[in-house]
Amino acid sequence: MTSILIVDDEKNILLILELMLKDMGLSVITAENGEVAIEKAVMHQPDLIITDVVMPKKNGFEVCQSIRNTPGISDTPIIILSALGDEYNKITGFDEGADDYVTKPFSLDELKARIKAILLRSQSRREKPSLISKPDLQHMPTGNEAFDHALGGGLPTGSNILCIGPLGSGKSSFSRRFLSKALSTYQKALFVAVDDHPQKIKQTLTPLFEKSVSDYEKQGQLRFVDAYSWSSGVSDEKFSLMGTLELNQLSAKIADAGFDIGQTIQEKQGGIRVIDSISSLLTGFPLPQVQRFIHQISRTSLAFGGVVTLFLVEEGTVSEQVLNNIKYGMDGIVEFRRQETGPEMRVALMKWSSFSSHWLPVS
Repeated sequence: MTSILIVDDEKNILLILELMLKDMGLSVITAENGEVAIEKAVMHQPDLIITDVVMPKKNGFEVCQSIRNTPGISDTPIIILSALGDEYNKITGFDEGADDYVTKPFSLDELKARIKAILLRSQSRREKPSLISKPDLQHMPTGNEAFDHALGGGLPTGSNILCIGPLGSGKSSFSRRFLSKALSTYQKALFVAVDDHPQKIKQTLTPLFEKSVSDYEKQGQLRFVDAYSWSSGVSDEKFSLMGTLELNQLSAKIADAGFDIGQTIQEKQGGIRVIDSISSLLTGFPLPQVQRFIHQISRTSLAFGGVVTLFLVEEGTVSEQVLNNIKYGMDGIVEFRRQETGPEMRVALMKWSSFSSHWLPVS
């Protein structure tokens, strides 16, 4: 029987959750503080852990961290259930390894739905082993031979790259060819659509792919996060934001989609991520919030097996000061420009690799 470990120092919460979970046909284990929770997690190896944050001895963040660092239970799904609903605590929860974050007071129906979804994903990952193993690379080829040569083989694995240039300067073209190249070499790929509808993006990708987009999705090699259709309330994508665009929810969707293809601390499948683009986020949210979002994504690049992450931004949409704040945390900067002979690109900065800064054709 599927077992759930619930952790909370409030006995009434434990009782409510226990009754709800048993009504769902699940076996329940309880703990009233974080220290006991870790002991019981090791002893019982539950299928899911639901934990509060503020508790005696060890808090919920420490529980997450300990679970993720303990062999045998490190891949156990975790839901944080807490009254601390501010963005900082939510981001901290995801940073420490939580799969979902639900705030108190909570809806029983919503919590049931989240539990069912996480258990279903977890079961699917166990029953369907990865069909494709990734090669061991120090550099990730981008599909642009001249650009790869300028970098000694491609973009360094685990690097976070800011791609900046005016509209129509080839950023999207480069990122999509890079994605195509990654898939052709059996890498995992995640595309976060912010400024264009995912269906439109898929249409532009189809001529570049050796197989259909749906084939790569079925093989567990490619996932899309729809952060574009939120206002319409309609999306065909499995991982989509509906009703409102919130950065903590976007982070959660990216984590869910990454989990689906093995871009996690446990599986370390690596590959690439493309966020197209952060311009809308920079103009729609306060800079500190966007910086925290970017930091949360970028800090997982090495931990997830050397993921290369491209952050695309339109030149001129934000001030130079804001742009410099974003550049500071990047491992590399790639600049794009429009020329009469066609779009060009160059490496302006690469912290972990020698490079040539000559301008090169995008395609």
